[in-house]
Amino acid sequence: MAEYKVITVGELEVNCYLIYSNGSGKCFIVDPGDESGKIINAVNELDLNPEAVILTHAHIDHCGGISSVLSEFNIPLLMHKEDLPVLNSSINKEISEALGLQMSPQPDKYFSDGEAIKCDGITIKIIHTPGHTPGSVCLKVDGLLFTGDTLFAGSIGRTDLPGGDFKTIQSSLDKLRALPPEIIILPGHGNSTTLKREIDFNPFM
Repeated sequence: MAEYKVITVGELEVNCYLIYSNGSGKCFIVDPGDESGKIINAVNELDLNPEAVILTHAHIDHCGGISSVLSEFNIPLLMHKEDLPVLNSSINKEISEALGLQMSPQPDKYFSDGEAIKCDGITIKIIHTPGHTPGSVCLKVDGLLFTGDTLFAGSIGRTDLPGGDFKTIQSSLDKLRALPPEIIILPGHGNSTTLKREIDFNPFM
């Protein structure tokens, strides 16, 4: 059974997650958006061995701390290919300059919908959930769902930025609605929730 730790980073309070195996100490770093030192310290305090950085999507607030993290641990960057234009966008460049963040390096590997990333007791299933961005994904790990900016407690990710589309995110939410209702939702911003609670109370669901 995989464990996780949340580290809230940056001015926009992004939830960076460490998904790890207690048995082996192997871990994946999800959305290191800022404060790379804080993330590196958390990895070392838990005595973890990172395997890769995974992006739920490529907005700069979720990837502004990647360069230092990759350099520290010498690990690859994984994301969905459809978010490459977002990663390299002028908006990312403008916001990175405004917030004092570094632009992310280019990905080492792309994953696709339905793919499973496995390592020593951890299985991460990729669920492509476009709408916030074209390459947004959710990560299903056992009874946990890391939703990035697709689904929040009580809300969803904005769709008015380049690459966003409200009808598309509605289709992605339909895909999530089919998952077990007891699954725990761990979003890119804000508090955790459950799928059942969002189906019952989230007006977008």
